[in-house]
Amino acid sequence: MNARAKSGLTLVELIIVMIIAAVLTAIAAVAYTGIQHRAADASVVRTIADAQKVLQTFNVFNHYYPANLASTDYAPPYTVAVVLFTDASQTPVYSNLTPDQNAQLFLNACNGYMPVTDGTTTYNTSCIYSGNNLHAKGTITSNVVVQGPTINQADFVLTCGSACATAQNNIIASFLAQGGTFPVTVPKNGSTLPAPTTVTYGNASTYCLEGRSPDFPDIVYHTTPDSASMPEQGPCPSGTNLHYP
Repeated sequence: MNARAKSGLTLVELIIVMIIAAVLTAIAAVAYTGIQHRAADASVVRTIADAQKVLQTFNVFNHYYPANLASTDYAPPYTVAVVLFTDASQTPVYSNLTPDQNAQLFLNACNGYMPVTDGTTTYNTSCIYSGNNLHAKGTITSNVVVQGPTINQADFVLTCGSACATAQNNIIASFLAQGGTFPVTVPKNGSTLPAPTTVTYGNASTYCLEGRSPDFPDIVYHTTPDSASMPEQGPCPSGTNLHYP
């Protein structure tokens, strides 16, 4: 046996072995990450496709879309972050309002259905408190002054015909649905509203469903009622009237 065999690997040889091992480890890590990335991508696509089928089936039976996935029997896997954006109406519900906050809520509801129009004719344009009264500003024939300082539900009447009757009913319904109560006491100053106690949701006519991989930020897909059978890459388009929740 020669001296080299007795001494084992030289330092240079040992370094070469270590470098080779490090390169092989790096290659294996890259390959593993690639496999994980493809698996995550496939999982997001599959999840969004499955959820879309559930939403479309829900629409077939109900003729509208749900405001959230909790209204369906579908539960996405924890490995995919899923968000449903819809145009479902939202109604904030308040409780324990002060008289001034209650009056502010009514004013907000009143202006929420202004202006009142019928074809090319505009009847009422805005609602304000003035002195002890409520004014629904309008033309000579449709201008309304509701005498206060205490206003009962029966006192609030808009007078331009069917268009005003519809607006009047919508204003009252919206006010009551948000936790407002009659009578309304005309305030001296405007008031901020507290955070709503709860929020109720209506039905949706359209949606955008978005799915993301928590482990790979570049994996994002979305789908809409107009999408093809496969989800599209990228997040839901911005600048729409869709929202979550």
